[in-house]
Amino acid sequence: MRLVRISAGAYLLLMARRRLILNPFEWLMLGGLFVGLVYGVVTWSSSRTNCSDPPGSLSIRYGGGDTAYLYGLLTSQSACKLRALAREHPAVENLVLVDIPGTVNLLNTQEATLFIRNQGWNTLVPSNGSIASGGVMLFLGGVERDVAFGGQVGVHAWSQPNPGRLFSSPDDIPENAERAYRKVYRQLGIDPAFYDFQIESAPAEDIHWMTRAELDRWGLI
Repeated sequence: MRLVRISAGAYLLLMARRRLILNPFEWLMLGGLFVGLVYGVVTWSSSRTNCSDPPGSLSIRYGGGDTAYLYGLLTSQSACKLRALAREHPAVENLVLVDIPGTVNLLNTQEATLFIRNQGWNTLVPSNGSIASGGVMLFLGGVERDVAFGGQVGVHAWSQPNPGRLFSSPDDIPENAERAYRKVYRQLGIDPAFYDFQIESAPAEDIHWMTRAELDRWGLI
């Protein structure tokens, strides 16, 4: 019996060619994997563009030209909605924060804030406008920021919406949350001590409306 010696590379090539001939079951399995992959990509893409959220959450109205108007509570879809605004209306440069009472999702609010900064957008609180708590962080994302006379900017010690615990004393606030705030402020060029001013200005169940002098002092405008 004659033995034929072949190299390892030739053997692998031979096996690869052999495996190209699939039986019907193998083709069915391969087709199923491909359909699953396509479905996963489509689902992921849809979740990135369809920013569904409960009533009362952030709403963005394009005002034409370079301006958009923002209303509502910041939730888990705020960054998604801002990305959609950038895609659909690339001419936007100015965000008017009409009524942003706060956030229930700190991480997403940080993402949304940094997105605003990376887009080079400006933020404005109009004379009839009001921002508070997490809404102030969103405002700080603006490259240029302004608060019209009559506009309100409210700060306080933050609270945890789930399970609803209030951190009335600054000493109660977890250190990781404090570090997160200070890190974002540094990235935005804001004095990290502004965090201390916020949490010491009023307990979580109350609010402190900043004066013009305080807005100037902390570089908000």
